[in-house]
Amino acid sequence: MNKIANTSIAFDIHKRASKKIAAPVYIKVTFDKVRNFYNTGIKVRKDQFRNDRVCNCGQQVEYNKTIDIVRNKIVDYINTKLENGEVFTLEGLKGYMDNNSVVKKKDAFLSFMYNRIYERKISEGTRKGHLSVYHVLKRWGKIKDFSDITQGNVLLWNELSITNAVKTKSIYNYHKVLKLYIREAKLFGYVKENPYDVLHFKRSESSDRRFLSIEELDKFKAVGLTEQPLIKARDCFLFQCYTGLAYVDMCNFDFEKMAKKVDGAYRVKNERVKTGNKYNITLLPPAMEILKKYGYHLPIQEMHVYNRNLQAIQYRAGIEKRISSHCGRHTFATICLNNKIPIEVVKEFMGHSDIKTTAIYAKILDETANREFDKLRNVF
Repeated sequence: MNKIANTSIAFDIHKRASKKIAAPVYIKVTFDKVRNFYNTGIKVRKDQFRNDRVCNCGQQVEYNKTIDIVRNKIVDYINTKLENGEVFTLEGLKGYMDNNSVVKKKDAFLSFMYNRIYERKISEGTRKGHLSVYHVLKRWGKIKDFSDITQGNVLLWNELSITNAVKTKSIYNYHKVLKLYIREAKLFGYVKENPYDVLHFKRSESSDRRFLSIEELDKFKAVGLTEQPLIKARDCFLFQCYTGLAYVDMCNFDFEKMAKKVDGAYRVKNERVKTGNKYNITLLPPAMEILKKYGYHLPIQEMHVYNRNLQAIQYRAGIEKRISSHCGRHTFATICLNNKIPIEVVKEFMGHSDIKTTAIYAKILDETANREFDKLRNVF
């Protein structure tokens, strides 16, 4: 008896969908205990898919029609093989679908990149960064299909990166992300050449580690606030200044599970969400005061709200530097180094994998010292 291939609709196979994040809809083909997935080109949020159908969406009729077309094309291929007494194989189906894809060919690379962003085992912070570059690439519109991956377009992408990026590190990240998925496309056999094998863009040494001086930090603490969202944002920022935690690690912080009392103080040993590197910190008295104030559960705000509130506080405090969520972590590192804590120890506090990263803060302090010393030229 011939084995029969079965088809079904599969959504959110990587369990990433939410009310804000869309996930692809696939047609799943099961044959001889092996499963293959075919992308329909449709991506919807979790609340827009129910009972194998797209719902709560303005394009739901069109989307459901596309899903049906892809599934029917697969079913027709399977039935034709059965009727003609031919051997069905998943490899044969894949070849057929590659040549008769319903998904728009002009967006083939973008579709591949989007799917791989969700398929790869990376941290949510990294995924968010890759999605940000994906959306820039999609809006730009010059690299959509695999055939668009040329040296000329990568050079144009470099020009766009310079225009869009707010700092030199961001320019490198634009290339790093695109290069990664072009390399994967080559490994999967979708492209023959990788322009980055010929074109090389050097990573600029960025010293953009914005931090607050002690005087600025005092201003930040002292400014009068009455609005609860601003008060909560200030407390979270100060907690970062006292611990060196990145925003995502602060979001992940759980006092009851992570803090252990050792020698009369609470110590925290954990892994950074972004890199998995271990960090080792002590909760200083001011950090503990903030935790006690909120019942040991920090009043976390969404990053865009948090940054907006921090900038409102910055304006009221008369601080010229633009404050963002990462500024607290940078402030912690520079204060540590200013107070003669060895750089090797600060590396452990910060959870850096390479001491060169920590050394950037020391370099900033050298530059600051030089700049401040130059002020004496007009004194003597």
